[in-house]
Amino acid sequence: MNRIRGVLLDLGETLVHLANPWEEVFEAEVRALYAYLNDAGVKTDFQKFSTAFVSAFDDATSTANLYRIEIPMEEIIATVVGKFGVRNPYQGFIQGAVEQYYRPEIASWQLFPDTMEALTSLEKNGYLLGLISNAKSAWQVNSILRKFNLTRFFKVILISASLRMRKPRRDVFLNALDKLKLTPKETVFIGNSIDADVIGSRSVGMRAIHLRREPPDRDLNVDPDATVSSLSDAVNVVNDWAKIT
Repeated sequence: MNRIRGVLLDLGETLVHLANPWEEVFEAEVRALYAYLNDAGVKTDFQKFSTAFVSAFDDATSTANLYRIEIPMEEIIATVVGKFGVRNPYQGFIQGAVEQYYRPEIASWQLFPDTMEALTSLEKNGYLLGLISNAKSAWQVNSILRKFNLTRFFKVILISASLRMRKPRRDVFLNALDKLKLTPKETVFIGNSIDADVIGSRSVGMRAIHLRREPPDRDLNVDPDATVSSLSDAVNVVNDWAKIT
């Protein structure tokens, strides 16, 4: 029998949550990016800039959702500034823009109350831990992890912006398993998304725990191996499975 040796987790809305509504955060990000570009000499009307950026952002998101690929924020910003006369921007310029864009969002992310206790318990119990996050920026994810000192828990951290592919693609999960030197039967995934986390991890043979902190807003057409309302409950499920495998 395969014993459980590893636990993979999602980040956003699993370990951390936004303290402010997404629409409010997004508006602050667009304004922060506009201010950075304006200071750098990219002069344009805010409304024109906002329209161009939102269009590029939405196109990238639609493409990502349709093809399960990731278009990094660096490329989105480069595309937008190109429309305002900036050709072949140097890397430092784009990186600065990415950092300024994400600062309002990073400030808004907060830990769920049970995150630290759950990760500490999993680590203490000897599980190898990994993180897989769908995100347009590796800098953003790593900044969130550093903000809460979470990096230390994870043996592997995979971010779709670096991989250029997103959960639920099988290769994302297989990549994590390969790095941890684990088999699917030895590994459990914990996440809040049925489509990205549950379907993706189960497609490679892992057991999946659906972390559902709020009632679902649609009928679920997939039965996870377990459904819980807190990370603490998820840890208990993992430990129970570990006893019987």
